[in-house]
Amino acid sequence: IDSLVRLGDGSIAATTWGENGMELRPVDIDNKTIGEAIPLPRGAYSLTAGGGDYDVYYTSGVNFYGYKLDTQENVKLFNWINCDINSDNTSRIQVRDDGSIVTVINEYDSVSETYNVTLATISLVPYDSVPHKEEITLATQYLGWDARDMIVSFNRRNDNYRIVVKDYSEFNTDDDYSAGQTKLTTELLAGNVPDIIDLTGMPYNQLASKGLLADLYPLIDADSGFDRADFFPNVLAALEVNGGLYSTVSSFGIITAIGAASVVGDEPGWTYEEFAAALASMPEGCEAFDIYTTRDDILRICLSLDMKDFVNWGTGECNFNSEEFTKLLAFAAQFPESFNYDDYQYTPSDDTLTRIAEGRQMLLQGSIYSIESVIYNDRYFGGDATYIGYPTADGSPGSLISIESGYAISAKSGHQDVAWEFLRQFFTEKYQSDDNKVYSIPVNLNAYNARIKKAMTPEYEKDANGNLKLDADGNKIPVSRMSYGTADGVV
Repeated sequence: IDSLVRLGDGSIAATTWGENGMELRPVDIDNKTIGEAIPLPRGAYSLTAGGGDYDVYYTSGVNFYGYKLDTQENVKLFNWINCDINSDNTSRIQVRDDGSIVTVINEYDSVSETYNVTLATISLVPYDSVPHKEEITLATQYLGWDARDMIVSFNRRNDNYRIVVKDYSEFNTDDDYSAGQTKLTTELLAGNVPDIIDLTGMPYNQLASKGLLADLYPLIDADSGFDRADFFPNVLAALEVNGGLYSTVSSFGIITAIGAASVVGDEPGWTYEEFAAALASMPEGCEAFDIYTTRDDILRICLSLDMKDFVNWGTGECNFNSEEFTKLLAFAAQFPESFNYDDYQYTPSDDTLTRIAEGRQMLLQGSIYSIESVIYNDRYFGGDATYIGYPTADGSPGSLISIESGYAISAKSGHQDVAWEFLRQFFTEKYQSDDNKVYSIPVNLNAYNARIKKAMTPEYEKDANGNLKLDADGNKIPVSRMSYGTADGVV
C-alpha cells in the first residue's frame, strides 16, 4: 500500500502499484476487506481527498485534476503556475464543498535562510473580475522546481506581463510517452509557436537551423549586466548553430577517457593508431575499458565526437562514405557486441580501481561535473591522470561537453525583450552560484571561480554555538567533504 485517501463519498481507499501503474482499491472498514483495483490516470501519484464533483483529485506536472471513478474521467481544473503557485511548495491541499481549493504554501528563501508560510485559496471567478496582464507563453514537457519558482516570482513582481505555462506532457499516453513532444514539435514547425520553449527532448539543432529560434547573442550583447567574456567561450561555441546561440546554458560537464600519463602521455588527444600502440604496451590481456563496455557504447560516443564531419544540420545532408567513418567503425568493432548483465558473476577483482591498478584495464570512462570529480578520477591513477579523451581520426581531443537542456526564445515572438528579462536569470552569477540549482560546473566564470575558491578553502568542525572544535593536540578539525568506497568495502 502506497497511501490512503478519503473519497468524495466519505469512504476510504488505498493506492497500490499494479501491473498497469497506480491503482485505487476501496477499503471496506466494516468487513475489513480490500476491493477490486480501479485504474488511476498517468501521473496520479499523490492524491488529494475527494469532494464536490470528483471522487479524488491529484496534481500531475503543473496541472491539478479531478477524477471520477465510475466513468474513469479525469478533468484538468487549473494550472498551478498560472495561479502564481509552485505546486512543489504546497501541502495540506483540501477541496471545499463549494469547489474552492485551500492549500498551505511553504517557500524557502536561500538568501535569508527563512521560510515563508502562506495560506492560499483558489476559486473560480468571472473573467472580468480580476486584473489581467499580457501573456508570455512558455511551452514545456517537464518544468523543474527551480524554473517553477522563477516563473512564480516573475509573475508576482511584474505588473504588465505574466508567463503562462503550457505543459505538453499532458498529451502523453500510456501507449505513447512522446506524444507531447510530437505535438509540440509539430506545432512549432507549423508556425504555432510560444514565446519561450523548454528545449528538453527537443531537436535543438534542427529548430535553430530552420530559423525558428531567436539568436541570444544580440540580447546578451545589449544587456548591460553581461559580456560574452563572462562565460566559458567553448561551452557557448558548442551550442552555436551557424554562429548563433539559441539556448540558455547554466552548467556543463565533460565526458572523456582518462589514462595514466606514463601510458598515454600528458597531452589530450590521440589517433586510433596511437590508441592501439598504447594498448599494445600494456600487459598481455589488458582491456581498454571496463568489462561491460560494448561496441554500441563506443560507437555512440565516437559518433557524437565526429558527427559534425558526417552531418550538415543546416541542409540535412549526410556523408558516411569517408575514410574517417571507416576508421571509426573499425575502432568500435574491437569491442564486444554485447554484455550479459544477468548471467555475469561480479567479483571484487572486477572493480575498476583494482583492474587499473593490476594492469588489466588501461582507461577509465570518466567525467568531470565538479571539482570533486577531478579528485575522484585522480585516485585511479595515483594522481598521474591525463584526460586523454577518446581517439579520433585526426587526433583532436576526444572529449564531450555535456550540457543540460536550456530555454529558447521563439524567433516569431513579439515579446523577445520580456522573454529575455526572464531567461537572463539562468546566465547570472547569482543563479549559477546556488548549489541547490546548479549541480555541475557553472558556465558563468565568476560563479565558477567562486566554487574553485570554496573548494580550496578548508572548513573546520564547529560546536552548536558556532565555536571551532579542537582535537586533543589543540588543532582545528577539518571537515571531510567527500569520500569513496572500494569493492572490498573500504571507505
